[in-house]
Amino acid sequence: MQSPATSASSASSAFPRVETTSILQPPRQRRARETEQALLSAGRQLLAQRDFAAVSVAQIAAACQVSVGAFYGRFRDKMAFFDALRTVVMEESDASVARYMAEHRWSEVPARQIVEKTMRFLVNGCHNNRGVIRASLKHATTRPEEWLPHQKNGHEIVERLVALLVPRLPGAADTNEIRVRFAMQMVFGMLVNAVLNNPGPLPLDDERLPGEMTRMVAAYLGLDA
Repeated sequence: MQSPATSASSASSAFPRVETTSILQPPRQRRARETEQALLSAGRQLLAQRDFAAVSVAQIAAACQVSVGAFYGRFRDKMAFFDALRTVVMEESDASVARYMAEHRWSEVPARQIVEKTMRFLVNGCHNNRGVIRASLKHATTRPEEWLPHQKNGHEIVERLVALLVPRLPGAADTNEIRVRFAMQMVFGMLVNAVLNNPGPLPLDDERLPGEMTRMVAAYLGLDA
């Protein structure tokens, strides 16, 4: 006959222990995650309004009503905070490109409409993330690696647009591919200038900008002929 201790041991081995932390976060860990997300959201909003150098840790903390100590409890310094923020933004951007520009969504769409929707997609993305993009561009003058995630995202957009447009354009495929790539070089140059310098006459928040960009690209690719 088994002793009570032996029975307890057998029962324990028969029923594996469930780690509840893998299912439900402890309240303290959940609060820490919520605070981190609030700080990142506040920083994103502040960067949309002013340069990175003009945004202080105290302003970021105050914007989401937490202490400066709470900020430094999660980020080593302001640059580490920006690295985390850019990572979040680029993960969102990469997922958005993969979802929005998936080839199966455009199988029956004419070339000009693809251009039009892509221009609107790009302008909206730059407008929504203009603070992070502007800060990355300025940091890249001394730290070129700062721009690499944005560059990779841009390359992905171009590759997807080449796959969508080249088969729809008349003429030789190799010539069409160069023209699509050059058109996007012009587009990205215009968007970077708008983010950095806002020269006008149409800023990023002007609803006419995507339409005028569409006219430019469509005319260059011969879609209006």
